Amino acid sequence: LGFRGSAPKAWTSFRPFQSHSGGAIGRRDIDGESRYRTGMISWVPSVVRMLGRGVGKPRSAARAIASALAVTLAMTQPVFVASAPQRAAEDALTHAHAEARESRVANVRYRLSFDFVDAARTDTFPGTAILDFEVRAPGSPLTLDFSGGSLIETWVNGASVKLPYNGYFIEIPEAMLRTGRNEIRVRFAQSYGRDGTGLHRFVDPEDGKTYLYTYLWPYYANRVFPCFDQPNLKATFDLSVRVPRTWTAVSMQPGHVAMADGAARTWNFGTTPKISTYVFSIHAGPYQVWEERAGDVPIRLFSRQSLAPYVAVQEWFDVTRRGLTYFGEYFDLPYPFAKYDQLIVPDFAIGAMENVGAVTFSERFVQRKPSDRFERESRAGVILHEMAHMWFGNLVTKSWWNGLWLNESFATLMAHFALVAATEFTDAWHEFYVDNKQRAYVRDAYVTTHPIEVPVRSTADFFSVFDAITYQKGSSVLKQLAHFVGEENFRNGVARYLAQHAYGNTELDDFVDALSQASGRDLEPWARVWLYEPGFNVLHTRFECDGSGITRLVVEQRGHQRETPLRPHRVDVALYIRGRGGRLTLAETFDVSLDGNATVVDAARSQACPALVFPNHADWTFARVALDDAAVAVVRDRLDDVEDPLSRSMFVQSLFDMTRKGDFALEEYATLASAAAEGEDNLRVLAQLTRSIENVVHTLERLTPDSAEALQRVRTSVMKLSWDRAQEETDPDKVRLWFDLYVVAAHGEANLSRLRGLLRGNVSIPALAMSQDLRWKIVLALSAKGDPDAARRIADEKQRDGSDLGQKMALAADAAQPDPDVKRRWIDELLDDGSRLGLARQRFVMESLFPANQTELQRAALRRILAALPELSRTRDPYFLSSFVSKLLLPMGHDESVAAMSETLENSGTLDSTTLRFLREAHQADEECLALRRSLNTVQR
Repeated sequence: LGFRGSAPKAWTSFRPFQSHSGGAIGRRDIDGESRYRTGMISWVPSVVRMLGRGVGKPRSAARAIASALAVTLAMTQPVFVASAPQRAAEDALTHAHAEARESRVANVRYRLSFDFVDAARTDTFPGTAILDFEVRAPGSPLTLDFSGGSLIETWVNGASVKLPYNGYFIEIPEAMLRTGRNEIRVRFAQSYGRDGTGLHRFVDPEDGKTYLYTYLWPYYANRVFPCFDQPNLKATFDLSVRVPRTWTAVSMQPGHVAMADGAARTWNFGTTPKISTYVFSIHAGPYQVWEERAGDVPIRLFSRQSLAPYVAVQEWFDVTRRGLTYFGEYFDLPYPFAKYDQLIVPDFAIGAMENVGAVTFSERFVQRKPSDRFERESRAGVILHEMAHMWFGNLVTKSWWNGLWLNESFATLMAHFALVAATEFTDAWHEFYVDNKQRAYVRDAYVTTHPIEVPVRSTADFFSVFDAITYQKGSSVLKQLAHFVGEENFRNGVARYLAQHAYGNTELDDFVDALSQASGRDLEPWARVWLYEPGFNVLHTRFECDGSGITRLVVEQRGHQRETPLRPHRVDVALYIRGRGGRLTLAETFDVSLDGNATVVDAARSQACPALVFPNHADWTFARVALDDAAVAVVRDRLDDVEDPLSRSMFVQSLFDMTRKGDFALEEYATLASAAAEGEDNLRVLAQLTRSIENVVHTLERLTPDSAEALQRVRTSVMKLSWDRAQEETDPDKVRLWFDLYVVAAHGEANLSRLRGLLRGNVSIPALAMSQDLRWKIVLALSAKGDPDAARRIADEKQRDGSDLGQKMALAADAAQPDPDVKRRWIDELLDDGSRLGLARQRFVMESLFPANQTELQRAALRRILAALPELSRTRDPYFLSSFVSKLLLPMGHDESVAAMSETLENSGTLDSTTLRFLREAHQADEECLALRRSLNTVQR
């Protein structure tokens, strides 16, 4: 069969015997990626499903036709396997090669053994990997991913052979493979990681103890052992680990000590269910261990011994038990694995990682003081996020990294469901709006925005989807979907999806199908405009009144960009009226389904004429709201009338968004927000206000000297307000917000002297306990503000605090000093490929190298930073590159800086995808900062 000629735009072309990557069988789905299958049976349903899309048939009907065609063709057609172009020698796996390999390989089993006895003395470890798998047809050489290791001995199907190895993958020649079962045995050596990836080794500076843990997402399992490192080749794992006698070893299954030989012990772990390589794990070291149970599930918590006194153990276990109960009931499926361990680990590259039954967490979720409400909520949210992955991600796994968004978005959504239903944080949707959604809106407005569902060419491109669209926009859209179909229909659809695909791999269609079946609605049109198109909609209202009330109320929507499609939304439209004494009062809300560019709200006819209409009350959908001048005036004058905290937050955010575009003066916003904060009782709204004022201060600092007078006025008023409120407030959480604001605004000798006094102890804030972490916050701020005794102060504080965090904060405080020689020294260190600093410490330096008040020092270093990007692109990992570009190219808002980044972009052919993405975003942010600088002298509200 073959197709030739034209097709409707909504269709996709299909050539069954020649894929765009040279494979024998392929199809182009609507995301533009080639998908390979193993034979005629597999592509026929895809053809018919695409035909169903083109003519508007329900997919259930299309699949019924496909099934019939498949049976017929199966009796007459041979089976083909996909091939791919010759694999390039690089530390990455392309989608084309992954799909080609998946079409040939099946039923994989790993038997792994490692020896970590000498971990404290050597930089490498030995291991043995035995891979047992089926090959459907040899066809061509097969590759095993293995980056940066060395081969000691290799066997193929019992024969000792020397296999080709280029430092990135091992090649198994076609002649050595056979149809059916094959066994590859590899003895190897591998290096411990220093950047948080692979098998990371950490030596505690406080007590000298060594700890190991793995971080394998998305393509780092092969930095530990040879494997098929792709999510759709799930496998079972048997594991044996030899460690020092005083160590504990942890993996996916329960383990036991099988043998002891003097100073060493060998731990064996039971066979796992089928899982993907990226959620495999090994952790080992003299960890502190706490044990409990959650019903039938054994639960444990681990940390470094020196950190153990600060871990909120019972709180952690309480959230864990509540989460396991909640998710088991929500999914109609009990926890699917044998045990649930959680490990708090140092130098972690991200917040947490959902390894099957052995989740790892960053140490930033442990505070060396009593945790405030936001810290406890953040910790609980991440615990629940990773727990949700045990079902959605680990039990059922996406086939490739284009599906990353669904994993992460769903886990974020479920964490908030669980926070509200099962913990003290019943207002978690308020946090979702203030934090999650705002990050998503900002990210979606970048030139680098992308659809939620986006092709991923290679594992090297994972930062193209690992962002606020993956997590925050995706979860916001799923929240709208749950409201759109009804929360019980949504829950039933999710339960159906998990039951149908347990221990397997899926595509987005599978999830949409399950929800369509549960809700009785064809959701493919919804998915097409929400998931396959970038950007967001902007909602605006118009209304007309006469003596009897509203005669017409219309909600209009437009795309943020001209090409952004209009989407269906289910929202609550709120009417606010002027009540007694002119008080702004919520009068009525209407459940409205928006469709197209204008929707008439018939239910509002004859209601009292409103002072304000808000078309996304309760924040059900992902869309910004545009307030007209009259609405802005009402909000500005009557904000404190609004009783609902979430609604107050939404109005505050609408005003703050206007400052970014120069439509609302920064100084005026700071004045309004300060007045609102002084009388605000809700902790979350107060945090939103104080942090937005901090943002204004930083923005004005970046815009100096043009903003110098406004900056001085804002600083003066904010310093007085924040210090006075910090002294008067008795709630420790509120005091901390006022204190943080004061530290940001503090300027001039009198105020910096107060900060020094807090360190010495002759100045105090009654309700604020001066912890070591707060001491470092002050030291860092003083360094950035040019404290002449910064070097001595850093040394003194480092002497007080010899912990790992203390060492990192000392580096950060040193880098923050406004000294050209300091900047030059640290840039030298960051550019040195042989630096022994490690990524975790480098990140602390990058984060603090160019504070907002040091734009001129950043400008002086700009050309050198930009000139280094091509070489860094070639030699550094995406995690380093993302931090380097985003933290060292903060917005400056000058013609010179905008032009320099433009020039680099024009000659960006040698830049990798991660560097290019973050450079484009930095350039856009700098252009917007320049526009804001130019707007300072214009007439604003």
